Amino acid sequence: MKKVFIVGGNGFARECYYNICLMAQNDPEIVFGGFMGHGGYGHTVDYLDLQKYYMGEVAEHKFKQNEYVVIGAGYPVLRKKIYDELKNRNVSFFTIHIGEPLRDSVEIGEANIFCPPFVYTCNIQIGNANVFNGDVIVGHDSVIGDCNFFGPRSQVLGNTKIGDFNQIGANAILLPHCKIGNNNKIAPLSAVYKGCRDNSYWAGNPAIKVGDIS
Repeated sequence: MKKVFIVGGNGFARECYYNICLMAQNDPEIVFGGFMGHGGYGHTVDYLDLQKYYMGEVAEHKFKQNEYVVIGAGYPVLRKKIYDELKNRNVSFFTIHIGEPLRDSVEIGEANIFCPPFVYTCNIQIGNANVFNGDVIVGHDSVIGDCNFFGPRSQVLGNTKIGDFNQIGANAILLPHCKIGNNNKIAPLSAVYKGCRDNSYWAGNPAIKVGDIS
């Protein structure tokens, strides 16, 4: 049995819950364990009609061998914080992916969330704790780091390199051979042709830098 808990979050955590329920329909070993808050992020009221599944703060829970965690926070920096703290506690992470198992030509880390549908090709490397939030496309030979958030219908085309903690807006396109650094925000509907370095906002087609992130 795999008892899966969702740690942190509110709206996105509820989306994770329903994806876990879909996975459980095809795998009776998967059982939902409940929601847990993280340092005040994720309270009982945040889960609306699912409040009955709130179990308290994750810091107070002692994980057992058959218990796993999904990070229910969407914001990259918060996902990183939760991931690091639970990793230091030797907690096991659960990957959300619905459908056929990912092919051998895709190397993935742990704690990733692939909201359906997830479209990919071959020779792809994906790190830890990323979110692909529905209808995301990842092209061949792309390399993706840790704790990135890809909005619905965003596209990562072939040979693209992406660092850590980036937020890619809905319907944004990263064109082939694009290189994205760390901690950037790409606005929805933007088209990034060459890439960007670190800590910046980008918007438009072609995307240009419109601000800095401290």
